[in-house]
Amino acid sequence: MLKNKAYDVIKTFSSAELKSFELFVESPYYNTNKAIIKLYELIRKHIQNASNKPLLEEDLFKRIYPAKKYNYGIMKNLLSELFGLCEKFLAVHPHEEDPNIEFEESLRKLKNLNYRSLDKLFLAEYKRVEDKMEYSVLSTDYYRNKFRLVEAMYKYYTRRSKYTGAAETIYPMSIYNMCDIISMFKQDVAGMEYLESQLNTVPPVNVTEAFYRNFDFENFLKDIKGLDREHYEYINLQVRLMKLYNERENVKNYNELKEFILGSIEKFSNAEKWFLSSALFGFVLNRYILSSSKELLLEMANIRKTQLANVKFNTEGLAPLQAGVFRNIIEIFVILGDIDFALDVVNKHLGDIEENKRKSSFSYAMALIEDSRGNNEEVLKFIRDVEFTDYQAKYSAKIVAIVAFYNLGYIEEGLSAIDSMKHFVKETNEFTGAVKMNLAARVATIERLYKIKANPEKYSLADITQLEETAVTYLAARKEWFLAKTAELKKLVSA
Repeated sequence: MLKNKAYDVIKTFSSAELKSFELFVESPYYNTNKAIIKLYELIRKHIQNASNKPLLEEDLFKRIYPAKKYNYGIMKNLLSELFGLCEKFLAVHPHEEDPNIEFEESLRKLKNLNYRSLDKLFLAEYKRVEDKMEYSVLSTDYYRNKFRLVEAMYKYYTRRSKYTGAAETIYPMSIYNMCDIISMFKQDVAGMEYLESQLNTVPPVNVTEAFYRNFDFENFLKDIKGLDREHYEYINLQVRLMKLYNERENVKNYNELKEFILGSIEKFSNAEKWFLSSALFGFVLNRYILSSSKELLLEMANIRKTQLANVKFNTEGLAPLQAGVFRNIIEIFVILGDIDFALDVVNKHLGDIEENKRKSSFSYAMALIEDSRGNNEEVLKFIRDVEFTDYQAKYSAKIVAIVAFYNLGYIEEGLSAIDSMKHFVKETNEFTGAVKMNLAARVATIERLYKIKANPEKYSLADITQLEETAVTYLAARKEWFLAKTAELKKLVSA
């Protein structure tokens, strides 16, 4: 099978991109080697036909050079040249879903028109882009692009020594730049919080945290109160988001943010809608982990419903729906008993997930749904088809299987799965120390339930009561199931 960087790139192209790259390869401006054109044609047909037949270098060479004996060096050079063209194509042909494609092209055009002193064309193009941007939705790129556009006008004036005009651009440039700086810093705060809380990585010096702690953001907001409402609201939004990440007990800040974001969600780009609502969700999730409150679970469910109603995945600057997010949505609504909505999510949004993760995501979702229905054999049937690679998904799938084994009375199978789980939690480096301890406690709690079930005569009512207290602490999602099982064990012990 052909293993080559050029092939790896080409197979990611959409149908439209395959056609565009064909024209690119055939253009004498970029390529004069007809063998390269033939090579690409063969690879393209193989990809479009979705052939299961292996694509071999020897076969490609024979079809390009029918009269020649296979030459490894020549074939290597052809594939290398084709990869070089792939790199050039990616540089000049942005991804179809990049929302900034048109703006970047306009900015390059303005730069060239300025340097060529084509003033009328420059001013006409500038006004066209400016008018269009005024009606744009807010995104992380909005203020950065506004700054770059006004900067283009600044360079236009200074190139012609029109310093009065240049001076008029300085103030708006400073506003747009400040909005962008605050937005970028907010992203750094979010990134560092994720790094430490989710990836168990602590930097030697957290510059971002130090700056946040030492900068008086509240006083800063007071001093800029006179800004245009649009600019002030945006800067205020970024500051409140930073507070959301760093002040996990500040519910007042969360409520104010939620009111603004969800009440003005149409103002934001598709990608920004997702980012902002996900920030709200993360805040609630962290609090839910600590309390297991049904009120917080309902709050998370409402945020997820808002996201699904307003966000489009795999388009308009947003990636495919993450398999982990899909799992989380299903888990929430299954816990709440809203099976109809969970099934609706499966039917409507499974296709939004990356294709190679859909089968496992579907199987996991159906395992949860069948679990809620008490169909334990079906649970195990679906769980066997789950092949997750990330550690959180593996843990979740193992728990579902362990619960099903218990419900069916498969004690040995369940204990074996628990032993596997214990090794998994102990050996993985993906969990933070606190998370690892929490997961280990969960596994130990379920293991004790199994052991009492296997030998109830060895335990007392006090042992089970103590176990129930532990379950309340560590088994949020499975608390009701666990307490129902301990109630059954109490009857066995007292009999």
